[in-house]
Amino acid sequence: MKSYPERKRIRLKDFDYASYNYYFVTVCTADKKYLFGMGNHLSKYGIIAQEKLLEIQNHYDCVTVDKYVIMPNHLHAIIAVESSDNDKNRPTLGTIVGAYKASVSREIHKTNPKLNIWQSRFYDHVILCTADYENVWTYIDDNPRRWQEDEYC
Repeated sequence: MKSYPERKRIRLKDFDYASYNYYFVTVCTADKKYLFGMGNHLSKYGIIAQEKLLEIQNHYDCVTVDKYVIMPNHLHAIIAVESSDNDKNRPTLGTIVGAYKASVSREIHKTNPKLNIWQSRFYDHVILCTADYENVWTYIDDNPRRWQEDEYC
């Protein structure tokens, strides 16, 4: 039997990713392909990525996209999971991001069915205090100006 290297754990152990929190999320394109454009110059794929991101709150009554930026090969967002009337069925962050990526892929595949859009995983950071929230907000605001220095560039 072939042995595979163990993947690095990227989620907090024993953390409830459906809990009421703000989450900083980064989702990257496959092979860091420049698919989305940036700022006021989004490509047709970037427009789809933005529209589907803003539709997330239409699918989950307890989820809002608080802040975001679309970059050529990734996006950053602050996703808030809040209390709802049906807390037993509150989605996890993985469910939210997975559904988002699937909806973008479905839409793009209508015109380009062979395009591999996303990396299989995503980065998240649980925002635990006001200072952290403000730092993430500033990072998202400053990201387009720092594009040439960005680790995802």
